[in-house]
Amino acid sequence: MMLAARRRLSRLRRDQRGVAAVEFAMIAPIFFGLLIGIIDVGRYMWTLNTIQYAIDQGARAGVVQKLSTEDVTDLVKGSLTGLDAGVIEVDVTDDAASLSVAAATDYAFLFPISIFMSGTTISLRTEMPK
Repeated sequence: MMLAARRRLSRLRRDQRGVAAVEFAMIAPIFFGLLIGIIDVGRYMWTLNTIQYAIDQGARAGVVQKLSTEDVTDLVKGSLTGLDAGVIEVDVTDDAASLSVAAATDYAFLFPISIFMSGTTISLRTEMPK
């Protein structure tokens, strides 16, 4: 009886069927978590760059073309290609020396970095002298 159990254990130890599936099950959550995290950080950086480009373009056009604050706001919101311009707050401040354009929005990550950080606020500002 004991000898038969040892033979079965010996055969089971040498059996390699299913090892790849077990290894994949152990590594897959880490791999896909990293992959989604990389995509999410890329999306965040793209959003930052898109908003920064839009407010830079608005400030530049506002100074060069002497646009009103409403026209600058419309230009910035029109330049937010790929983003929902309705949820982005644009603030244009026009004084005697410079034109300042600021934009702010809430950003929600697809894959929460932690329980405490599922989203963040993006707040960008640019200023151009007249």
